[in-house]
Amino acid sequence: MVVASVKTTETKAGPVILRIGLSDGSLFSLNSVYLPHPFQGEDYFCPNKEITPEEETALRFAADCFRAERAALQLVARAEQTRAGITRKLEQRGHALSPVRAAVSYLTDLEIVDDRRFAERWIQSRLYRGTDSPFRLITALCQKGISQTIAKSACKTILDFEKETALLQKYIAKKYPPSVNSVRQDRFLKPQLKREGFSPQALDWYWETQ
Repeated sequence: MVVASVKTTETKAGPVILRIGLSDGSLFSLNSVYLPHPFQGEDYFCPNKEITPEEETALRFAADCFRAERAALQLVARAEQTRAGITRKLEQRGHALSPVRAAVSYLTDLEIVDDRRFAERWIQSRLYRGTDSPFRLITALCQKGISQTIAKSACKTILDFEKETALLQKYIAKKYPPSVNSVRQDRFLKPQLKREGFSPQALDWYWETQ
């Protein structure tokens, strides 16, 4: 197998996009970052170069990664994505798992896909639309494929004292009727709210202001 043609395109973001044609009529478009390091030089695949089966396999894999990358960018252009979510969507669109993982890892390195950013924006949106407790916010993010560590950190970042106390008031007003007496509050409500993830500081503030 021989390289028949090579076209190189520089992008604004930095990676080199190669369009490589082989003597059997195969044509590959790929981001050079997906090639093994020894094959990444711009002049490595030059016209009339005879390539080995290993090099052909590398070209095919890199081309698959590039197709997954372009599909991923289309999804990101529509809405913020999580690593787990975009991986699942690309697989559902027929992309093989190994190229998908490579493409998603690359986009994560570029911070185009960012689980923490997704988590913070999602929590922020929920504060305006719902009355979920911190525990329920974290649980919902974990169900979306966000790690518990990132979910907890994002929740802590977004829920400063002012936002947490406002959420606490809304949560109590929705979940528990005003008729709940103070004795029951001490015995039931406060421990329950602790389990829902509200901080001791927010709970102390609420009881001191009632």
